[in-house]
Amino acid sequence: MTGLAAYGRLEGLGGVVTTAEAAAALRVSASAASRTLKALEAEGRATRLRTGLWHIGPGRPMATAIVRDVLRPHPAYISFLSALNIAGAIDQRPRTISVASLDRARTIETAVGTYTVHHLPPALFGGWEETRNGPVATPVKAIFDLCYVSAAHRGRARRLPELEVPGLHSVEQFEPWLSRIESPRVRSVTETGLRSAIARSYTR
Repeated sequence: MTGLAAYGRLEGLGGVVTTAEAAAALRVSASAASRTLKALEAEGRATRLRTGLWHIGPGRPMATAIVRDVLRPHPAYISFLSALNIAGAIDQRPRTISVASLDRARTIETAVGTYTVHHLPPALFGGWEETRNGPVATPVKAIFDLCYVSAAHRGRARRLPELEVPGLHSVEQFEPWLSRIESPRVRSVTETGLRSAIARSYTR
């Protein structure tokens, strides 16, 4: 199979594929698929994101847009300070991409960026919107995720930078999520952090 034919077949799988998926699509061994992918990368038609994971297409993908591919099979969305930066609520861009997931907490290095993964329990996983940047938490949910993770894993309220979040004025806006926290202690510390965040929001 020619490189062009292989590229066309792999492109049909979607933007991001594993070496195993490429091997199945091309009906070759994993080692042969790896060689084909490396050849496509040399031609500017693919990017090796990390071991066994490739982006098919010219140029590098937007790091936030492929977060689900990087974390699969675990669901994930952009949250925390990264989501607040995307929403314009804070000016400073975080050095890593903060991700909420059902996966374990860890750091993932790729060719297009570093992902800091924070684990959320299923009951608290949600509250994102589909955007051109990928799945991104709403500002309210991003603030909640920050305060919850700090309360659950550090045992103290998270102090956030000044926030520009229109309409943020009451802790009751977080109640649908607060009510899902099982631990009274974690819920109390999370609420303390949320009240601090509201106080530091200068557009209400």
